[in-house]
Amino acid sequence: MNNTRHINDGAKIYLNGLGLGSIATAVYLVQKVGFEPKDIHIFEQNPEKDLVGGSCDASTKIIDGKPVYFMRGSRMYEDKVYCCTKELWSLIPYNDHESCLDDHERNREECKVDTVVRLLHANGEKDSGHNLGLGARESMEMARLMATPESLIPDDAKITDYFSDTFFETNYWYMWRALFAFQPWHSAVEMRRYMRLFFHRMSDMEKMTSLERTRYTNYHSLVLPALRLLDDKGVNIHYNTRITDVDFTGNEDQRWIKRLHIENREGVVLSPVEVQAQDRVFLTIGSIVSNHSFGSHHEPVSMSQKGPLGGAYLLWQKISSKQTGLGRPERFMRDVSLSKMMHFTVTFRGNLFERKFQWLVERQMGRQSPLPLTQSPWIMHVHTYRQPFFPAQATDSCVIWVSALGDHHSGEFIKKPMHECTGREILEELLGHLWPDIDEDEKVEILDTSHCIPCRLPYGISQFLPRAQGDRPPVVPKGSQNFALLGQFVEIPDGIVFTTEYSVRGAIIAIKELVDSSISPPPMYFGQHDPWTSLATAKAVIR
Repeated sequence: MNNTRHINDGAKIYLNGLGLGSIATAVYLVQKVGFEPKDIHIFEQNPEKDLVGGSCDASTKIIDGKPVYFMRGSRMYEDKVYCCTKELWSLIPYNDHESCLDDHERNREECKVDTVVRLLHANGEKDSGHNLGLGARESMEMARLMATPESLIPDDAKITDYFSDTFFETNYWYMWRALFAFQPWHSAVEMRRYMRLFFHRMSDMEKMTSLERTRYTNYHSLVLPALRLLDDKGVNIHYNTRITDVDFTGNEDQRWIKRLHIENREGVVLSPVEVQAQDRVFLTIGSIVSNHSFGSHHEPVSMSQKGPLGGAYLLWQKISSKQTGLGRPERFMRDVSLSKMMHFTVTFRGNLFERKFQWLVERQMGRQSPLPLTQSPWIMHVHTYRQPFFPAQATDSCVIWVSALGDHHSGEFIKKPMHECTGREILEELLGHLWPDIDEDEKVEILDTSHCIPCRLPYGISQFLPRAQGDRPPVVPKGSQNFALLGQFVEIPDGIVFTTEYSVRGAIIAIKELVDSSISPPPMYFGQHDPWTSLATAKAVIR
C-alpha cells in the first residue's frame, strides 16, 4: 500500500512527549517535509522546558544562593555512526547565522579529544590503553560473534554466552563498558551490533580522537534550539498534558488509531482527541529515565518507586495488551537489578578539582575520553567536558558527570552501597580512586566547596536486556494505517540502542512510511568492508 501523503490536506500529527524521537519527528516534518506546523500537536507531561528531552535533559537549581547543575544523561558522538543525528542538527538553527551542526563542527575543531590517560587502575596507576589486553582466545571470540548472522543467535542470548571470563578483565572491555554501559549479562545481539557499527573505530580505542561532544550539554546544544524552532514555527506543544491510552479500530491487516485519551499532570481527565483516518499518530514507547530518583549532596537517592510506572512505559503496556505485534514491554521491566544504573553530576567551586584532574590525565578539560576507574566496586566512569558545560556557568566552577554500573556493591573507601550514600559520600569515594594519596586539606576543600547530585535510573540500561523476536515492535507495525512507534524500544535492523542515532533514525523511518516516502535515513556505515580499516583493526587487536 502507498502511504505517501500530501502535506496540504489538513491532516494532523499527534506525538507523545518531548523525548528525542518526538522532537526529531516534528523537526523533520517542519523543515524537510514542509508539513503545516499548526497541525502538529505534542503532548508533554512536564510543565517546564528544562525537564524535557528524556536522557538529553539538563537542569539548574539554586542551593545556598549558588547554581547547582544536574542531568539524567550525557551523550557522545562520532562522525560515521551518527549520520542521522547530524542531519537533524543541520535542520535546527543554533543562532541567526549557524545551524546546530555548524556549531558542533566548530566546537569539535576547537576542542579535539586526544587522550593520554585512557584508564585508571588500582592505586591510581595510569594506563594509556595502547594494549587492549586481547589474547588469541578473546580475539577469536570477538570474530566469532561478529561473523555469526543475527538470525542464528538464539533468543535471550547473553554476552557471556559468547565470551570467556578473561574477556571481561581486558582493557578493551573496561573501555568498551565506559563508552556504552554494557554489562556481561546484556544481549549478545546488541553487543554484535555495536561491534559491527563501531568496527572502524577499534584502532582509535586508545586515543579516542574520533569522539565528539556538543559544546554545552545535549539539552542546551540540541534540545533547546529544537524547541525554539518548533515554537517559532507554531507547533502546538501542550505542556502538563499526556496521552494515557488510545483506541484502535480495524484488525491486524488494517488498523487505525481512532482516539487519544488525554489527562493533565494532576490526573484530571481531559476531552479525548478524535483521530481522523488521514491523521498520523507517533507514539514513543518506553523510557530509560522512567521512575528516576535524585538524591542530593546530603541525602541518598530514593529506592522506592515514585508514583506509577512512567507514562511512556504505561502507554506501551496498554496498547500492547489491546493489539498484537506491538512488542512486550514486560520483557524490559522484568528485573530492575539487571536494568538499573546510577550516575551523578558534580558542580565544583574554585578551580582546585579542575587543575588536579588536568594534571592527572595530562589533558585540558574536554580533550579527555571517558575515564574508567577499573578497580571501582561501583564501576565508575568519569566524563569530563570543555568548560563552561552549562551556558551561564561561572568561570570559577567546573561540572562533570560520572556513570556507575555497580551501585549495589560497597565502596572501597565508603563502606556501603552507592545507593545508600549521600552525594558528599559518593564524591569522597570518587576522590579516593582518582588520588589515593590526596592531601587531606585539599580533599576537605573539594568536599566543602562542591555539590554532588546522584541519580538512580531503574530502567537506565533496560534496552540492552536479552530479548527474543517480537519483544521490540517495528517502527510501523503490521497493518498500521496511521500510527508509528518511536524511541529506544522499537526494532530497527542493525541499529544500536542507547544512542540519539536510534531515536532519530526511527523518526525518519516513521515519516518515510507514513507521511512522505521521499524522506529516507542515511545508510549505515560498516567499516569492516574496507580492507584498510580491517588491517588497522587487526593491528590494534594484536599490539
